Amino acid sequence: MNLKLLGQHNLSNALAAVAVGRLLGLDFAEIVAGLATFEGARRRFERRGEANQILFIDDYAHHPSEIRATLAAARLRVQDSTGYRRVVAVFQPHRYSRTIAFLDEFAQAFADADLVITTDIYSAGEANLGQVTGQQLADAIAAHQSSVIYQPTLPEVSAYLMETLEPGDLVLFLGAGNLNRVIPELVTFYQQVEQSRSQVYCGSA
Repeated sequence: MNLKLLGQHNLSNALAAVAVGRLLGLDFAEIVAGLATFEGARRRFERRGEANQILFIDDYAHHPSEIRATLAAARLRVQDSTGYRRVVAVFQPHRYSRTIAFLDEFAQAFADADLVITTDIYSAGEANLGQVTGQQLADAIAAHQSSVIYQPTLPEVSAYLMETLEPGDLVLFLGAGNLNRVIPELVTFYQQVEQSRSQVYCGSA
């Protein structure tokens, strides 16, 4: 059985689908054929573009266990490539209540990332009671990670990534809020960088 999706969690989901299919009387070969064509759900390790040899991935993960699973899949993705590639995780925490309830778990969820960028907390309609901030979350993650950067707003995230990303990076946008709005702008920016480098190379040749 071959899957297009990486990660232990996707393997578990596929095995569950096999079990349900067999229970319903489907032939195993039919199940395998269907799974081989499944490319995943929207905002679940969704490829949003590649420019200047940087791969942009959007994922809805906003719970510590989801983040760990998604980053593990990203690590598999870069290990499958030639040469060393960084996993850059950009995380927008979702809801004050969730952030404070799982602060310790969030702090330890980014082990498979080489660089972590965190933003302010996306309220999703919750009132800010002043119990936790995006900076506090960044500090908590920094206790377990050597490279953690706090960029509060989406414009600041975009500006930082425009200065920081390198060819070969896999950058993963994590969260259930509006973080993925910055992806098109970044893809366009790095497409222009790629075109400029190509023009310089052709001109020098």
